[in-house]
Amino acid sequence: MLLNIKNIETRPSINAGKSYHKHKLKIRIDKATLVSSFSNKNEKIKIHSALRNCNKSQNNKYIITHTKLKEGHPYKKAINIFSREKTKSLLLHIDYSPVNKKTGNIRFDFRPQHLNDNEFKELLEWMQSQFGKAIIKTISRSWITQIDVALDIYDCNLKDYLWSLKNAGVSEYFHQKNGLPGLRLGSVRSKISILCYEKIYIRRRDFDSLKSEGKYVEVNNDYNPLLRIEARFKPKILLQDKKDKALLLKDISSMENPFLRLIIYNNMMQENLIKKNYLQCKLKTSDVNVIKKKMKKRLKLSRHSLAVIEQSKIDLIDRDKIWEKWELCIDRFKYFKVEY
Repeated sequence: MLLNIKNIETRPSINAGKSYHKHKLKIRIDKATLVSSFSNKNEKIKIHSALRNCNKSQNNKYIITHTKLKEGHPYKKAINIFSREKTKSLLLHIDYSPVNKKTGNIRFDFRPQHLNDNEFKELLEWMQSQFGKAIIKTISRSWITQIDVALDIYDCNLKDYLWSLKNAGVSEYFHQKNGLPGLRLGSVRSKISILCYEKIYIRRRDFDSLKSEGKYVEVNNDYNPLLRIEARFKPKILLQDKKDKALLLKDISSMENPFLRLIIYNNMMQENLIKKNYLQCKLKTSDVNVIKKKMKKRLKLSRHSLAVIEQSKIDLIDRDKIWEKWELCIDRFKYFKVEY
């Protein structure tokens, strides 16, 4: 079958034990967005000049592209750094030259999942050679505006359980052509939102040998299915003279567990609601919000109906035990603490 490349995972992650239902678990950082300020005007001039003049030649270790950003974007210019592979991966996106004076001077979008520890260190060394030592120091004093943490549950499908996010009233199901199903829990503007979506795992060397048609790849049924639980965490925005309210990169180890608000239910919930006459028929959904909205159209949500939903909660994963792996996830960010 033809499958969108976005639904294929080829990179290894950190082992995080097993679920209570014996699924293999893996965890990693999928994206880290860092914003920083320049220490002085001279530093700004040097880094801007180095970014503009970054070598695009074939001899460069990475593929470099420069972009002039569209009107409405908070920054005017950007540079992308891609890996040199058959299927290239975006390793780092840098926005600079902000439109508004109150916007952070420079923004870094790291995609650390595409690099092992040594490769990540090589990227930083390359950045230092291209942009100067100041770029690393600029990153070291940055604050985090978004970090995506991916928890993979192997041999699991979205429909195996029901899902919700505590205190979130917004959710959305998605299933694009030649893709796999997924569910967004919470608003993209909220401090925490969660994406639950299916992928398959194929080793990188096997993936490179597959027949591709644009953004689609021909795959067979001989693969490892997984359900990705991607928590998107947005710490408090840094306000002028209130740096203590932001999550600084140097304090990343103290980040709160973003999976604590995820609620998982067993698939018998709808049958139990139907038996109690709180729901007329089984809905084709894995979203508890959809079920609640359907119930509200017929009857008000009573404490008795909510009790049935509450009793359907299950402990699929040990959130505290999983979060013990956080130190391993952030280990490579220690290189920003080194004096270059």
